[in-house]
Amino acid sequence: MIKPTSVNLSCRVCDATNRIPTERALEDLTSVLCGACKAGILRVHGEPLVGLANVDLSHPWDQQALDALRAVPYADKLLSKVFSATLDKMARFNLLANTVRVNATQAPRLWALYLEAAGRIDIDPPPLFIAQNPTMNAFAAGAGSPVVSVTSGLLDGMGDREILGVLGHELTHVKLGHVLYRTLAVLMASSGLNVLDKLLGIGRVLVLPIQMALMRWSQMSELSADRGELLTSGSLEVFIRTHMLLAGGTSRFIEDLDVGAFVEQAHEAETMRDTDFVVMAFDTMSNVHRTHPLPAWRVHHGLKWAQTPAFFEILAGKNLGRLAAQ
Repeated sequence: MIKPTSVNLSCRVCDATNRIPTERALEDLTSVLCGACKAGILRVHGEPLVGLANVDLSHPWDQQALDALRAVPYADKLLSKVFSATLDKMARFNLLANTVRVNATQAPRLWALYLEAAGRIDIDPPPLFIAQNPTMNAFAAGAGSPVVSVTSGLLDGMGDREILGVLGHELTHVKLGHVLYRTLAVLMASSGLNVLDKLLGIGRVLVLPIQMALMRWSQMSELSADRGELLTSGSLEVFIRTHMLLAGGTSRFIEDLDVGAFVEQAHEAETMRDTDFVVMAFDTMSNVHRTHPLPAWRVHHGLKWAQTPAFFEILAGKNLGRLAAQ
């Protein structure tokens, strides 16, 4: 549950200091006004967050897991092999041949959302594509020259604000340099250990630690990208609804789905994992084959970060690029 805390924020218009109750603010970030001049304090209307730096977004577990991955024997060899495999050309060709490229004249409304998301994350947007796939999904692929793709299922099943947040999520992966490693994680999840065994010419016993470390990092990187998603949409409700839709969304009953009920469900799942040894052990074993954290876990950590001063200070434009990771 959201803890009753508050944060002090300066008005960007009159510089007055305002004490903002976080619980009430998170109900509607657009309603946070300066008590002196009544101006909006937070940048939640699509305004670019100029100066947003990696340190503002990166979850500390992301970097810790990446350091652990790089410490695994043969991990560097794995990366060099993939770098030499023309991954960028493969990803780009596949999208050019099988999907629709979005621009100012091709799906212009989606393109406008993409540019808004890029401004919020403060990044030059890579090429964007629409893939024909009924599954709600989006991904960033490539290595040195990333590309972003969203599926038709996601566009059909979500509203503009949810789509905006998802685009910000993928752009955060690009901004933080996640794309190469995440592409590797998807390769491992889909093709298993045999592909890497052939790529590296080493035994399965040596490949398994790489797989475990890479999947662990892949999940932690999602927590960083979720922060970018929260900042892009500028709405905790939109963030939670997006992950509810990804977990079990249906356009037919979308009006009947309740965000508050999904938060309670997420807390119940977290409690089970934290208190039941069997559930904890099963979840730990499942992580070896999982590129993304479970939706309930992501909602839990998104809620946790949204309550911190760092989240509000970023939206207020305070100390961008200098905030310590929390």
